[in-house]
Amino acid sequence: MIKLTNVTKRYRNVSVLKNVTLNIDEPGIYCLLGRNGAGKTTLLKSIAGYQNITEGQIQVDGKEITPSTLDTGISYIENFAKHFNLPVRKLLQIASEVNPNYDDEFASEMMERFELDGKKKFHHLSLGMKTMVSSIICLASNKSVILLDEPVLGFDAIMRVEFYEMLTESFQKHPRIIIVSTHIIEEIAKTIQKLIIIDKGCIRFFDTLRAVETKAFRVSGLKKDVDAATENLNIIRQDTVGGLVTSYLFDIPPIKTASLEIHPMSLQDFFIQMVGHTGGAKQ
Repeated sequence: MIKLTNVTKRYRNVSVLKNVTLNIDEPGIYCLLGRNGAGKTTLLKSIAGYQNITEGQIQVDGKEITPSTLDTGISYIENFAKHFNLPVRKLLQIASEVNPNYDDEFASEMMERFELDGKKKFHHLSLGMKTMVSSIICLASNKSVILLDEPVLGFDAIMRVEFYEMLTESFQKHPRIIIVSTHIIEEIAKTIQKLIIIDKGCIRFFDTLRAVETKAFRVSGLKKDVDAATENLNIIRQDTVGGLVTSYLFDIPPIKTASLEIHPMSLQDFFIQMVGHTGGAKQ
């Protein structure tokens, strides 16, 4: 279980995380979404104990996490992760030797699937293959919490599909909390169970993907008709063009009438409406 209580992280006078409270209490594949600079990497590094937080508390499985915590039960790989310039097979061997719970069979299977040359040194790999090696080491660790920061950087479309399959297989074999930070929204939708949206250092949304599919709608029509239909409903944002209004909802859909256009939002549309505009928003 991951528990964040009033977590704030400041760099000098800039707050990158702002009073974040978040409880992740069951195994699953979670997607962390946010724009560049929203605080995704800072959040993951803080959970992993890679840096001090300014205020608040982070606990994993009841243990407080700080940079001095030993055996956190967390495996974290950031984008552009660096390793010793050793052959790939030697890197996997070292990972196995320092972790008694390491899944050698899984790591070997993934090496074959992605046609990794075990004799090639890490620095000679492409960006995509470097990221894949890092992800395999992270997933094979069998830690209770897996944190992957932009793991599909440098992957082509086929590699991304295969990566998501690997992620699902790893979770099915060893259910635990896996948090994946990514910008490619729609592709990961088939893999994740829950969605976390962070914006300007604050958690804006945390719920199941199913909730988005059943409660995220856009309603368009004349302002008086839209306002009447959406009264007392949770409006994320509203756009007005001339006399026409589009309201973006996270709630039950209003009753359909001849004067209204009601359509479900895609995951990407929902994310854009949550964080993609300037100004405030209601949720």
